[in-house]
Parts: sequence; structure tokens; C-alpha cells
Amino acid sequence: MDFISILATIILFTTVATLAVALAAYAAFKLRERRKPGNKGPMVGGVEQIEPMFLDRYVPDMDDLPDAEPAQ
Repeated sequence: MDFISILATIILFTTVATLAVALAAYAAFKLRERRKPGNKGPMVGGVEQIEPMFLDRYVPDMDDLPDAEPAQ
């Protein structure tokens, strides 16, 4: 085999491998999307306020807040 045919073979196998990885990633994405519980997420134009899914909001007690005096 000459140099050009070796390079052509490497390029062909690289292209086929890239397509195979892309198809596998797309299939994994679709499987993950199908596994989600419910399909009611925050919508782009929705009226509902978006709430955090995994974090709890920290609300300090009134005792923890410093006494704020108005700025003069």
C-alpha cells in the first residue's frame, strides 16, 4: 500500500468511528430523555415561577438578621 491509500483508509475509519460515536450519544440522550419522571418542566413562555429542583431555599431567622438602620 502506498502512502495515499493508508491516509485514505485512516480518514475513512475515523469518519465511520465518529459517526458511530455520534449515533451512540444520540441514542443515550433519547434513552435519558425517556426516563425522566413526568414531562412537566419549566416552560419558556410559562407563567409559573421556576422553583429549584434539588436545592432548598435558605431563609434566615429574624434573630439572625442584623439590625439595619436606614442610610442617611
